[in-house]
This record gives sequence, structure tokens and C-alpha cells, in this order.
Amino acid sequence: MFGRKSRKERLKEEAASKSLIPLSAIAGVYAGAKPILERLLYDDDLRDNIRELVEAIRDITDDVSDEKPADVLMRLWDDDKLRGHIESATGAAQKGSKRIRGEKVKEGGGGKWVFILLAGAAAFLFLSPQTGPEARRLASETISAITSSG
Repeated sequence: MFGRKSRKERLKEEAASKSLIPLSAIAGVYAGAKPILERLLYDDDLRDNIRELVEAIRDITDDVSDEKPADVLMRLWDDDKLRGHIESATGAAQKGSKRIRGEKVKEGGGGKWVFILLAGAAAFLFLSPQTGPEARRLASETISAITSSG
């Protein structure tokens, strides 16, 4: 009456003007997701990491699908194949998450330095006059114990 709106009309207009998700929130989500989507589309290494992760998870589920949780835990101790699948899945997930964040992923090469370090330490232990005889005795006892139990 006289240019005034009824309560019903005011509530209807307010509801129309208010959206559930503000436009700025949608723009922020898009801005944050755009680099990730571009990496998923154009980064071949990232897609390889995702493929490796999915394959490793599929192998794990195929291996343990019919077993009880306690049996699965026991197999983790004994089954090198299952541990290998789990290690490849975690490695692929770690590399993929680094690639999604835009970080550089170092491929291999690190194991070479660990091997050189271990070989140097073993050579020092076995060839040193102070530690050599004891290290050689322990190594021979360990090797004989392993070969006799198998």
C-alpha cells in the first residue's frame, strides 16, 4: 500500500539477492584449482605418477582382498612383493604431490651416494686393524647363520 512492499515481497527479494556461495569464493577456488588442473592436463610425469599409484593400489588390493587384517599385517612382515607394492604406491604418491605443488622431483641418483657411503664404511670396518678382526668374525657368523637356517 502506498509504495510499500509487503513482508512477503521483501523476503522474496532478499532471498533472490543472496546466493548460497558468494561469487568471490567461486573465483578463489577457480584461481587455486587452475594450476593444479593445468598440471594434470599437461604434465606427463604427474600422470605417470598417478598411473603408478593406481596400479600399485590395485596390486595391493588384489593381493590382500580375501585376507583378514591380522593376516595382512603378518604378510607385511614376510612378503617382499607386498612391501614392494606399498613402497611404490607411497613413492608415486609423494612424487605426485610434489609435482602438483610445483616442486622439483629428483629422479633416482640418491641411492648411488648411499651405496658409496655404505661401501666406504664397510671397507673401513673390515680393513681397519682395530675393528677388522671383530667385523670379519661377526660377518662370517651372520652369513653362516643365514645359510644354515635356510
